[in-house]
Amino acid sequence: MAKFFSQDDIDLFKECFFFISKKGYTQNAQEMGTIMRSLSYSPTEEEIGQYFKKYVKDDKIDFASFLEVMHEHNTKENAIREITRGFRAHDSEGRGYVQANDVKNILLNLGEGLSRREVDALFREGNVTGGQIRYNEFIENISQPVPDY
Repeated sequence: MAKFFSQDDIDLFKECFFFISKKGYTQNAQEMGTIMRSLSYSPTEEEIGQYFKKYVKDDKIDFASFLEVMHEHNTKENAIREITRGFRAHDSEGRGYVQANDVKNILLNLGEGLSRREVDALFREGNVTGGQIRYNEFIENISQPVPDY
């Protein structure tokens, strides 16, 4: 896996994996999902279940198998590109903005759905103050790493 990830990435994955999986392996998909989400990835519950079934050995996933999962998921997920495409699909006139209420409704009601509290927090983090979202700025704001101080 060293050919797919930098040593810094592997170290970060390892630290998170062993922090959550105290035994050095995980035995359920829920825990693996927690690890992945702690690393700022956003797999669906279905994807997590598929990865777990595919990579489980002796009823557990060790760190080496987890790296395989991360590699497979990394090839699928490019969150910024996916989010941008989603906004552009709703911006039929190519103006660079969409209506905030439309986005809020989508986030609350489609897919795995967010809570109102989560949507409000996302809008605060993305500096959404009016009725329109300039999506390139919004994506840039929400994709910035959270300071760890």
